[in-house]
Amino acid sequence: MPTLKEAVKPLIPRELWDKVPRSFDIIGSRSGAVAIIEIPPELEGYKFVIGEAIVKLNKHVKAVIRRIGAREGEFRLYRYEVLVPGPTEVIHKEDNYLIKVDPTKAYFSPRDQGDREDIARQVMPGEVILYPFAGVGPYAITILKRQSSVKLIIAIELNEYAYYYMLDNIKLNRLKGKVLPLLGDASKLMNLFCGVDRIILTLPLGAHRFLMQSLMCIKDGGIIHFYHLGTEENPYGEAEGLVRNYCGDLGYDCQVINRRIVRDYAPYVYKVRLDIRVGKF
Repeated sequence: MPTLKEAVKPLIPRELWDKVPRSFDIIGSRSGAVAIIEIPPELEGYKFVIGEAIVKLNKHVKAVIRRIGAREGEFRLYRYEVLVPGPTEVIHKEDNYLIKVDPTKAYFSPRDQGDREDIARQVMPGEVILYPFAGVGPYAITILKRQSSVKLIIAIELNEYAYYYMLDNIKLNRLKGKVLPLLGDASKLMNLFCGVDRIILTLPLGAHRFLMQSLMCIKDGGIIHFYHLGTEENPYGEAEGLVRNYCGDLGYDCQVINRRIVRDYAPYVYKVRLDIRVGKF
C-alpha cells in the first residue's frame, strides 16, 4: 500500500512534497473509523485532496478531520476542521476490549495504548484505584481486562460527553460493578476516596495541580502515576522537581521507581510519566 505522501505527490507541487504529514491517527475499526491529521499552513490549498487520499488508502475510514492548534478549554479538547464529512462517533478496538468515543467531543488517543498496557501490568489483585480526569475510561478498561481481580476503580470525569461514553464503555466491556463512574470536579471528589492503593494522573498539562492532593490521598506504600511534559534535553527534570518539592513539604518519603517517555507531545517536547511510591511516617 502506498504512503500518504506517495498518494498525493501527483496532486500537489513538488516543492510541497516534504510538507505532507508522515502519519495520522485512526480511531475506530473495520466497521467504521475516523482519521485525524495535522496539516501545515503551506498545504492549506490541498487539505481536501489530502483528506480524500486518506479515505482511498484506508477503506474503513468514513470521516477525516484536521486537528487545529493545541488542546484548549476546560475539557482540554482540540479544535477540528472537517475534511471528509462522515460519522465521528466510533468504536475503537484495542487488544480484547472496546472503546466508544467521538474525538470531537471527548479526548482519546490511540497512541497511549502502550502506556495503558504498561500500567495495567503493574496492577495487583485487590487494588482500589483512583482515576481522576478519566475521560472515556481507557485506562480503567485496559487495567480490568488484564487484571480482573481489581477491587474497584473510581473514575472521575468533568466532561459530560466523556462521562456518558465512559458509561457506554463500562457496559460494552462488561465491567459493571468494577468501575465507579463519577461526573464532577476531581478536585472536589478525590478527597472522598483517600487511602487508595494507586492514583493515575494522566493529564500532562494539569496533573501537577492535583499532586499534593494525591499524595495526601494515597495510602502508605501506594503508587502515583504522575504525568507531565518534559524537554528533549531533560525529559524528567521538571516532573521530578515537582515531586521532590511536594513530598518535602508534606514530609513524605517519595521514591521514583520508574520513568517512562510516553510519546512525543510537540516538537522537542515529550509526554512523560513518573511512577512514585509514597512512604508516610
